[in-house]
Amino acid sequence: MVSRREFVKKTMLVVLGGLAVSRLTPLARAAGEAAGQEAPSLPWPYVELDPEETRKLGHLGYYMFECAGGAFWAITVQLKEKIGYPWTLLPIPSREEVMKALEEGRHIPGLMQYGYGGAVGWASLCGSLNGALMAINMVLGEKAEWDKIGKLLMRYYETTPLPTEKSNEYAVKGEFYVKKLKSDKWLPQSVSGSVLCHVSVSKWCRVSGYASGSKERAERCARLTGDIAARAVELLNAYKRGRLEEVAASLTLSPTTASCRVCHYKGKDYEIGQFTRGYMQCESCHTDMRPHAHTFVDIARPSSEPAEEAGSSKGLLAAGAAAGAAIGVVAGALASSKNKEERQ
Repeated sequence: MVSRREFVKKTMLVVLGGLAVSRLTPLARAAGEAAGQEAPSLPWPYVELDPEETRKLGHLGYYMFECAGGAFWAITVQLKEKIGYPWTLLPIPSREEVMKALEEGRHIPGLMQYGYGGAVGWASLCGSLNGALMAINMVLGEKAEWDKIGKLLMRYYETTPLPTEKSNEYAVKGEFYVKKLKSDKWLPQSVSGSVLCHVSVSKWCRVSGYASGSKERAERCARLTGDIAARAVELLNAYKRGRLEEVAASLTLSPTTASCRVCHYKGKDYEIGQFTRGYMQCESCHTDMRPHAHTFVDIARPSSEPAEEAGSSKGLLAAGAAAGAAIGVVAGALASSKNKEERQ
């Protein structure tokens, strides 16, 4: 028979144990619930997601986890809600927990948050791409699959005016989940021409007139995070339906980049220029290194140059420009044939 003292002691232990569990952070509770469950190999299951819901969640995610963490969370939290295991193995908070934490001014640690500001503030690869690509990798598994979508997402970022009009509209109409925005203005758009945070932010700041440390710039990146997460979901949805070509243009190179890649691509012949690699638009960084076919175009005529020589120089300039254009066209075809080799 249990004595009164033993009964009280056991009851207190149960109560205290319950209180301890209730005080666990959301991430700790998630880890406890997932204990004993083994993570399956990639790819993990996927169901079609609503791009507009993802856009709003990406914006919300930025306010808690910044760009990389926000984009990753926007996609994976929905898969956790809709599918459950194995997405429940990820230590990510629910949307309700994130919104409550924001209201209370609390921060919740999140996966991929290291990618903020182009990876720990280094302004390299934009965090929104970093986070979205991680989610795509987990969903598709095989390199041949996620590589194609990843390249299309990167090119979209380089060539699209951001933030999108849709994100601006949500902000102005108060339709984002965040109750108090850093700015509810209709923000200017810019085309980065690069996937680098440094270039993207710098170009937007020049276009908009806002400083990089302004609330408007931070809000721009929040909207952009939602835009990239939404585009990633559009591509995933289309890929799963076998209709990727209907929603995404083929991966193309700018004329300048194509002409550069006649010689400069991943290869084994150093002497002809195969000491670099990549699909980035060359001109986004190398503004001082125009394609060799355009050399004549870059040579300025001295003001003392005789008129008759100037006339002949114009002929050279025209010839150089025509040659550059022709090489760009041919280079496009040649570069595309090298893409398969470079993926290896």
